[in-house]
Amino acid sequence: MEDKYINDLDKMINKFILQSKKFVEYACFPYGLIDLAVANELTTKFVYDFEYFAFTKSTKTLLSIRTLLKVGNNEDVMILLRSIFENYLSTRYLHENSDMNGIKDFILNPINVAFSFYNINREGKVENREKEIVGELRNPKEFKIGKDKRYYYDFYDILSQYAHCNYGLIDYYKEEGMYSISKVSDRLLIRLYVIFVYTKLFELIVTVEGEDFPDKRTERTCYTLVADSIKTQKEIIDYLREKYKNIHDEKLKYHSKKMREMLNDMKKSLSEELGSLVKMNL
Repeated sequence: MEDKYINDLDKMINKFILQSKKFVEYACFPYGLIDLAVANELTTKFVYDFEYFAFTKSTKTLLSIRTLLKVGNNEDVMILLRSIFENYLSTRYLHENSDMNGIKDFILNPINVAFSFYNINREGKVENREKEIVGELRNPKEFKIGKDKRYYYDFYDILSQYAHCNYGLIDYYKEEGMYSISKVSDRLLIRLYVIFVYTKLFELIVTVEGEDFPDKRTERTCYTLVADSIKTQKEIIDYLREKYKNIHDEKLKYHSKKMREMLNDMKKSLSEELGSLVKMNL
C-alpha cells in the first residue's frame, strides 16, 4: 500500500508541476509594477504581483524538490519545502490583509533593502538612509491564519529541524551504526508534506473565481487536481495515523502521539476553503 501511495503522490507532483508551469506562463503578470511604471501609481494590484511572485518561486522550488525525491535526498526536500510553506503563509496573510501597509511590508521594503536604499539594523528593524524605522523583519508565525494555526508550530518545527544542523536527525544519516549519505528515509511522509503544502498554495492562488484561465478545460483540470489531491491526502493521513498508532516502542510513544495529533490537525485544515473550490463533498 505504501508503494502505491508513493507512486500516486509522485504522479500528483508531476501534475502540479505541469499545471503550475502553464499558469505562470498564461496568468502571472506584474500588474502592480506596470501601474507604477506607466502611471507612477502605487496600487493594491501589488497584492497580485506578490501572489504571482510567490507562486512562480514555489513552482521552481517544486521542480528542484522533484529532482531531490528522485535521488532520495529527502532531507534536503524538507529544507526547500520550508521555503514554499513560508511563501504560502505570507501570501495568504497578505491576501487577507491587502492594504498599503501589507504592500509596504511585503513588497516595497524588501525591494529597497535589496538595493540597499534601506538596511536591516541589529534589532531586525528596517531603516532608511536617515536611520528612520520604516518597518521590521517579521517571523512566519505572525502569518498563520485560520486552521493553519492548529498544526503550524509542530509542522514548522519539523521543517526547521532539517534546515539546521540538528543532531536529533542523526538517524537519517546513519545505517548499520555508521554514517551514510545513501539512506532514504520517510519516503511517503515527506511526499505527503510536499503535496500538503503545495496544494494549499495552488488552491489559494490558482483555483480562484475570476482567475484568467485560457479555457474551461484548463480551469476544470486545475480544480479537479486540487480536489483529487485533498482526497488522496486524507486517505494517506488516515493510513499514517494508524501506522503511528500501532507503534509500541516505549521510546517512540510521545513522538507517535505527537505525529498523530499533528496529522489530524493537518487533515482538518484541508477542509478550509482557501480559493473557490467547494469542499462540501471532499
